[in-house]
Amino acid sequence: MSGCPRSRPANKERNMKLRTLFCLACCVFVCATISPVWAQKLYDDRELDDRFYVTIGGFERDEIRTTIQLNAKSPGGGVAAGAVIALESLFEVDEKVSTVRLDGWYRLNRKSRMNWTYWRTDRDGVSTYTDDDITIGDTTITAGDSITTEDKTTLFAVSYSFSFVNLEKFEAWLGGGLNFQQLDTKITVDIGGQNVQTAEEGAKATIPIPTVNFGMRYNFTKRCRMLLTLDMFGIKVGDYSGRLNNNRVLAEYNITKHFGLGGGLERRSIQVDAESDKFLGSLDTSYTGFSLYLKGQL
Repeated sequence: MSGCPRSRPANKERNMKLRTLFCLACCVFVCATISPVWAQKLYDDRELDDRFYVTIGGFERDEIRTTIQLNAKSPGGGVAAGAVIALESLFEVDEKVSTVRLDGWYRLNRKSRMNWTYWRTDRDGVSTYTDDDITIGDTTITAGDSITTEDKTTLFAVSYSFSFVNLEKFEAWLGGGLNFQQLDTKITVDIGGQNVQTAEEGAKATIPIPTVNFGMRYNFTKRCRMLLTLDMFGIKVGDYSGRLNNNRVLAEYNITKHFGLGGGLERRSIQVDAESDKFLGSLDTSYTGFSLYLKGQL
């Protein structure tokens, strides 16, 4: 396979099925929880037991699918398009990686809160290229070349949420914020595979993507609750344009008033086009995430 086409029907079909299932789950969740809310007031006077809320735990990115295109500036001032590369299938970069993840919020009052998320992952892959010639950036890769790939991703997200309903049993909110996605991909080509001549191509950028978020909390009991969050948006900022979609479902259990545990499922996709000196090209990545964490609240 020489490079990879932009459209990946199998992946897109799977993503569409996952999004459809997620939307159906959201509809069921909304119908089951919000219908009794309208018959009562939107806020109560209970003491807030999660004004400060933080979680720390394991986070696994699974089924990672990344395509990257590294272009080069031509002598005439134009852009020479490089091949679109599927890192996992073509360069054998890890499809699964685990890390530590931090999430949390601080409630300013019953209606307003600030949220944050942080995680970082490092992946790599070593392969011997065996297909037709392809070009990435200023480098042409031919059969027999040895490829070493490093892919680092850091996410720091901060947002504000307004709770238009906040009761002991149920909460719903809308908000917005910024996802700072730091991408650092380096591809080292050992030409001929003899450690005689090497070439290096890569992309490094920190991309701020504004997001709109929606979320809900439903307490089944005083100890057990479910949370649902959706983040999405797309915009052009400076040399970068991007789209993001992130859906997350969590279940939590309070062991005591201030400590508990939880876990959940996440689906995230991001598409980026860049025209900067550090990154001239495009990137399309998605994954399914699994979380298991401890939580504390005051």
